[in-house]
Amino acid sequence: MDEFVSTVENQVIGLHPLDTQAAFLNIPYHFFFGNDDKKDDFMPSDVIRLSFYRALKQFPILAGYLRPEGQGQTSVVIDRDDLNMPEYVESLSDTRYDTLRESNFHHSSWPKGLTRVGAITMAAPGPAGRIKLANVHVVRLRDNSGVIIFINIPHYVVDGTGFFSFVELWGKHCLAERTGDRQLAQQTSQLEYCFDRSIIARHLPVERKPLDSETLRVYTGFKPIADWIAWLSPNTRGRLLNKAKFNSGVVSHTFRVSRQALEMLRKEVSEYVADGSDGKLTDRYLLAAILSKLIARAHRNRRDQESVSVAGWLFGAACSVVGAAVGLVKYGARLLCCSSNCDSSVKRDSSKYQSLNLLDDIRHGLGLVDKQYMGNGLIPHNSLCPLDVLETPINPRSLAKAVDMVRSIYENADAALVASFVDLLSSNPKSFTRPMIYMSTQPELLVVTCEMEFKLYASDFGNGPPEWVCTIPSFVANFVGLLPSPPPSTDVIANIILKAPVMKQVLRDEFWRDFTQIVY
Repeated sequence: MDEFVSTVENQVIGLHPLDTQAAFLNIPYHFFFGNDDKKDDFMPSDVIRLSFYRALKQFPILAGYLRPEGQGQTSVVIDRDDLNMPEYVESLSDTRYDTLRESNFHHSSWPKGLTRVGAITMAAPGPAGRIKLANVHVVRLRDNSGVIIFINIPHYVVDGTGFFSFVELWGKHCLAERTGDRQLAQQTSQLEYCFDRSIIARHLPVERKPLDSETLRVYTGFKPIADWIAWLSPNTRGRLLNKAKFNSGVVSHTFRVSRQALEMLRKEVSEYVADGSDGKLTDRYLLAAILSKLIARAHRNRRDQESVSVAGWLFGAACSVVGAAVGLVKYGARLLCCSSNCDSSVKRDSSKYQSLNLLDDIRHGLGLVDKQYMGNGLIPHNSLCPLDVLETPINPRSLAKAVDMVRSIYENADAALVASFVDLLSSNPKSFTRPMIYMSTQPELLVVTCEMEFKLYASDFGNGPPEWVCTIPSFVANFVGLLPSPPPSTDVIANIILKAPVMKQVLRDEFWRDFTQIVY
């Protein structure tokens, strides 16, 4: 650690509105490594720790602290004399690695206390009140049978690209130290990463494209509750949102989509897609279309079974956030409805559409892929998708219609649209809290994030890559993450988090049961 501190240079990194719009969420992942060869020197704790601080030299932002700048803006201050060092904890467990493997790494088998944080970003209890910008827990399992590394980094400072880049860098430093490979050590220490948020503005095109009406509805207008939440300090805001219990009553399941099943379905659907070919029928398009239909149908079946009105859902969701914010449920619900500019016509339309939020990375559209930009590059594509398309039985013909819809959303998100969205956020930095208010009024909203290109299994600490990588079991409702399968498999892992009654309908869906295999 002293070696790291001696290299720190004082600096202030102003965060971009793209950072703050997802800032209330953490990025927590677990990496499971098995010692199948029963090696005595399996992933030595001292070298893992040393390598962490070497990687930190290239990610000094993780030792900074958050400083609100007013009007919804936040900076990360890196002060050599006042560092906010990452939490780094080591422990021993009586759990054997075989126990984890036999359960398919289900969270019920994990060592107690493995996960250090939840979904919402906030400081640990105590007088300091500072949000840690990295949390690490290294757990050595019984009889040295394996190691679990838990690491969390808040969305304030990185997205998935930045997160897995750091974990991969950490592993390279460890591998170089353990093998004595000086060339690898030199190459790794010379890797450079960009934390300068101004790179986004420098790569925006001159052209602009009109934003869709749903995005404008989310981010504009008079929204007093959202603006009040944006005014709070990062820690106070996190504690408030944690009390709102976004993950209350949620159930998560992880499914495997085999490459064989995916290719067979792609061939069948390609016969009905608009351009008559499967060249543009990517995994992302096809899976996003399937999941949109699957979950829209699950909500419909839940409504039919339980006779729960849309109005009742809206009121309950509004109370969960606003009631926590002001302690006045009835008044809060009225304010929230007002802040969302909702009226009778919107309510009628909501019964005909699913609010679909497809997350996409700006790096490709803006030419930042090779710039090693570590800040948040995700933008949401908020769209209202007709239920008369999504609620029909799932078959190749109906999927083709959903694919055409999903593909048009993604392909419309070119550099000009990204520029317009960045302009919108930058014109009112306080608007970063508005999506969370919007989500609370849309109980059937679905967020889909495609993480299949992330390097989940690229980290090698000297004994090979992890056998399994996963996030925390209880994240936020109505969220789907598409992840890569452990190599050499090219299957896709789908992590689905829904309210329990909706998940029950997903598990009953005949198409989904035939198409996937449940992991846990």
